[in-house]
Amino acid sequence: MSDALSRLDLAFCVDLTGSMSGFIAGAKQHMARVLEALQVALGAGLNVAIVGYRDHSDGPKLLEVHPLDADLTRVAAAVQKLTVSGGGDAPEAVYAGLKACLELTWREGSYRVVILVGDAPPHGVGAAGDAYARGDPTGYSLDDMANALETEGLFVHALSMQPRDTVLASSFQRLSISTGGSYHDATGSDAAIRIVEAVTQSLLQDIDFDRRLLKQLEAGVEVPAPKSDDDIVPSRAEVLAKLLKVDVQTVHGGLMRLRRRRLAVTD
Repeated sequence: MSDALSRLDLAFCVDLTGSMSGFIAGAKQHMARVLEALQVALGAGLNVAIVGYRDHSDGPKLLEVHPLDADLTRVAAAVQKLTVSGGGDAPEAVYAGLKACLELTWREGSYRVVILVGDAPPHGVGAAGDAYARGDPTGYSLDDMANALETEGLFVHALSMQPRDTVLASSFQRLSISTGGSYHDATGSDAAIRIVEAVTQSLLQDIDFDRRLLKQLEAGVEVPAPKSDDDIVPSRAEVLAKLLKVDVQTVHGGLMRLRRRRLAVTD
């Protein structure tokens, strides 16, 4: 069971249109270091995918998909080959990129994470000048996509490269926070790379805590019985929080991750 906890399947889902050139240049410079830190911690437990998206007007260049791979040399090479181009109206084919992530071969029991980086919102969410204002060609709405990601057990951490774009922010927040991930504003390419590094380090912290949590669950958790009808007893999560010396929210997050990974079936 503990070996399963070291399985991290991580997909980078990145806008590859022209305005993202700064971030892609930074990724080419720093991504090998980010991946090496993960591999040192997880060894063979790490699989990484690269999914790039542009816009529907870019035809066959809409997507670049490099499947989940344990060979980080190949992953790093794929990053170096990424090119920025295309894009039409203001929104981009965010859902096409995320749909490609949904279709990756995720391992059973792995911690499934998508890091979404873009500077434009999806189609069909109210952005000005949207050529597909009535709906994205994939058929997904914002709620549909968020629900599909959650159903597949994917945790999305989203980075907006345009902090002042409220439509982008609200859509990326819906895709990330609702799946159990996080949302971040990035004020520039260097800041975005630092956020990616911080997020990947937080994934290692999640895995470390989940290992402690699962060990405690396997050892058993004794919730005291009420001594009277008026007696207020702590919840199971509260007991776990006290045993593990963390706050209750941290326990709830760990239980959610274990449940989605089918490593723990109860709260």
